[in-house]
Amino acid sequence: MTARSGPESPRAVVLGRVGAPHGVRGWVKVGSYTEPAAGIADYPQWTLVHAGQSRQVRVLESKRAGQNLAVRLEGIDTMDAARLLNGAEIQVDRSELPEAGPHEHYLHDMLGLVAVNRDGIVLGRVDEFLELPAHPVMVLRDGKVERLVPVVPARLVAVDLQAGRVTVDWHPDD
Repeated sequence: MTARSGPESPRAVVLGRVGAPHGVRGWVKVGSYTEPAAGIADYPQWTLVHAGQSRQVRVLESKRAGQNLAVRLEGIDTMDAARLLNGAEIQVDRSELPEAGPHEHYLHDMLGLVAVNRDGIVLGRVDEFLELPAHPVMVLRDGKVERLVPVVPARLVAVDLQAGRVTVDWHPDD
């Protein structure tokens, strides 16, 4: 593993987060944002970003661990080494992702887009996504106003990457 410091790449896409150690041989639990969740292990090289540092790691093995996924990473052979990775973001370069299908969009591509409702009222910019158990939630920020909009078909009306706009079925007072 090679450690390097500095800002993350603007082409980096966050696919998940490293959790607690799994066992004593260096395996770690992983919170995956991919669909299906086990798909995160299909990316053989990850960049782990934690506390302002980043490092490249190779995924050696993965397995189900209850409701979670556990992975073994090259060079991480002890529980103590695994514990140091707890909370690290798992990133890959955008070029490694497959093309999105028709009417599909990567959440990462929506960051920074202006969100409007069906009436054209600006609700804010897409600032981040929260991964909740039921579904992701889009965080819209407009100055001091923050709105949380579920990312579900009933609420996400249209995404126009060319125009830099997301249309949602949401009232400004909600």
